[in-house]
Amino acid sequence: MNFTRAAEEMHIAQPPLSRQISNLEDELGVRLIDRDARPMRLTSSGEFFKERAQEVISRVDRLKVDTIAYGRGGRQTWRIGFETSVLYGHLPAVIKHLRALNPHLDIDLRALSTSAQIAGIHDGTIDAGVGRERVSDEHIEQMVIREEPLLVALYPDHPLAAESTRALRFADLAGDTFISYRDETMGHRSDPVARLMERASFMPVRKTEIRDVVAALGLVAAEAGVCVVPATVQRMRTTDVCYRPLDENGATSSIFLNFPRGPMSPIIHQTKEALDQLLQIAAR
Repeated sequence: MNFTRAAEEMHIAQPPLSRQISNLEDELGVRLIDRDARPMRLTSSGEFFKERAQEVISRVDRLKVDTIAYGRGGRQTWRIGFETSVLYGHLPAVIKHLRALNPHLDIDLRALSTSAQIAGIHDGTIDAGVGRERVSDEHIEQMVIREEPLLVALYPDHPLAAESTRALRFADLAGDTFISYRDETMGHRSDPVARLMERASFMPVRKTEIRDVVAALGLVAAEAGVCVVPATVQRMRTTDVCYRPLDENGATSSIFLNFPRGPMSPIIHQTKEALDQLLQIAAR
C-alpha cells in the first residue's frame, strides 16, 4: 500500500488523502489501515470495507449504464443467473413471461452455479439468480419459489427400473454406485441430497462425485450408477434414463430466488411470478 501512488492516481496531494482516510476511520470507529506494518496494509476491517465498497461502485456504475440506456431507448437489461437443473429446456418461456410482464425489459440469462450467482450479485454482474443451494450471507436475500420432489434416476436395465409403481428408499440403492453432484464451493451442508442422505444415515458402498447434473445423468445412462435428482430434471433425458419416486422424509428440493438484501424491487416480484408459473408447468 502506497499513499503517494494512490494520491497521484486520484490527482490529489497525499496529506488531504491521509486526512480523508483518518476521518473515515474516526467516523466508523475502526482502523482500516495498519500503519505500523511495513509495508502498510489493510486491517481485516479495511479488507471488508474495500470489498463492500467495490460492490457499491460496481452497482453505481451499472446504474449509470442502465439509466443512460433507459433514457435513450426506454429499455432496461435484467441479468439473471440460473442453475441448469432449475430451468433446463424452459429458457424461451422464461424470456417470454418476463417480457410480457415488462415490454421494456431486455433479458440476459446466464447459466451459473449458486456460488457464482452469489459472487455475481456481490460484484454487480447479475441482478438476481435462481438456484437450489441455501446460502448464509448477510447481503443476500433468498426467497423459496417452490419445493419439488426428488426422484431416483436409474438406467433402463436396472432391476429396480421394472418396479414402476413402487417408490424407492435409500436402502434399495445400497448396492449401487451412487453418483452425486453439487456446487463444491457451497459445501456439504448446502446440498439438499447430501443432507437427506445424512438424515437417513445412508452411506453408499461406492460413490462418484461430479459437479454437473447433466454429466450425472449421462453416467446413469452409461450404467455407471444411480443418482437422485429434482423432478424437473427428468426432462433432460427420457429415453435412456428412467425415474422413480424417492420415499424418504423430506425428499424435496427447494428452488430459491437469490437477490440483494433490501427493499424488493418490482422486477424481483415480476421475476418470481414468471418463474413460479413456469416451474408449476414444468412439474406437470
